[in-house]
Amino acid sequence: MSKEWKIGIAVALVLVSLLFLVLALPVNLPGIGYDMQKVVRDQWGIKFRFGLDIKGGVQITLEAVPYENQTLTQDDVNQLKTVLENRINTLGLGEIKLYDDPGDWKRVVVEVPADVLSEKGLDAQGVVDFLGKPAKLEFVAPDGTVVLTGADLKSAYVTTDQSGLPAVGLEFTSAGSEKFYDATSKWVGQAITIKLDGEVISDPTVQEAISGGKASITGNFTSSEAKQLAALLQGGALPTQVKVSALRNVGPSVGSQALQAMEYAGVVAAILIVFYMIFNYGVLGALSTVSLIAFIILDAAIYIGLFKAVLSMSGIGGFILTLGMAIDSNIIFYERFMEELKKGKTPLRSVQDAFMHTFNTIIDSNVSVIVVSLILFYLGAPTLRGFAITLGLGGVLNILLLWLVAEPIISSFVASRAKRTEVQA
Repeated sequence: MSKEWKIGIAVALVLVSLLFLVLALPVNLPGIGYDMQKVVRDQWGIKFRFGLDIKGGVQITLEAVPYENQTLTQDDVNQLKTVLENRINTLGLGEIKLYDDPGDWKRVVVEVPADVLSEKGLDAQGVVDFLGKPAKLEFVAPDGTVVLTGADLKSAYVTTDQSGLPAVGLEFTSAGSEKFYDATSKWVGQAITIKLDGEVISDPTVQEAISGGKASITGNFTSSEAKQLAALLQGGALPTQVKVSALRNVGPSVGSQALQAMEYAGVVAAILIVFYMIFNYGVLGALSTVSLIAFIILDAAIYIGLFKAVLSMSGIGGFILTLGMAIDSNIIFYERFMEELKKGKTPLRSVQDAFMHTFNTIIDSNVSVIVVSLILFYLGAPTLRGFAITLGLGGVLNILLLWLVAEPIISSFVASRAKRTEVQA
């Protein structure tokens, strides 16, 4: 790929990302249509969300209560926690803390950021209602027999019906698929009632035997209701009943003042870094700021837009860490370039050799960071996921921007400078 194509792709990515960030700002900007901002924020989900540590939220303590004739055990509480985590993850409630209450083994504590609540259109009671639903799914035949339950469900997802209205798609396990085929074969022309926690949510008439292990629940669902129902079914039924032991608002542990102080520190640090790069590497150091600016814009846009993640202190910490790694990558490249020049090579040849020798090293170091971030994301606590995303994303961008921005810009600059020197000579 030519240098011009690389730079063109990088410029296009940065401009699109910058536009998304501007439209995602939580203020109405003059000269930009509010409708466009509203579409980006509400429909595309590109908006700034702050975590519990920055803007506060609610804390809910749920206590496991046994069903009739059930003896409550620690395994039941552990399974309850797993189901609650599944529901939270399926609904996309990012940066939620869920942990055991150290004072009572039967209790689980849930902390939800205020921005997540407002985005999902929920209040504290709405979260309680969502997490506390038993979610006992049953397919009941005309003779009253339960032919399938939630245990036969493999996955649930949002889809649309024949009229384009929101619906919930169901996919059964292999055993569930056989049961569903047998039931629909037996009751053609009659209704199989779908119940959730004993309430009828759909009452479709069987037109023909259905194979393939898939079905759908239709009704007058809104998009939000379909998402919540799919999340409930995907998360599974609660192994115990739950009751609310405590419900209270939680203030930010860090607060907006600390966030402003960190933003100020970040601006000062960025200015010092630019001066350092220019002082040590001259014009090449100034050119490196282009790559760093592109890194900041792309990292923020992808984190907010693609991952729709919440900005918590851990996420911001991961961003700052990878920004430092981006600076290190540029310094490694420039130092190798200076070494190649000292060997008597031409500037253009020095750039090419420096890139060839340092690129693999930079890839190795960043791939290691990406692997660590994946481990943190899948095995770490929910509060570490923001850090894991920014850490891994920064590693990918460090590799990409060195190839797309730093190397072609410096090569073009050195080549043009060499041509001017030849003309003057």
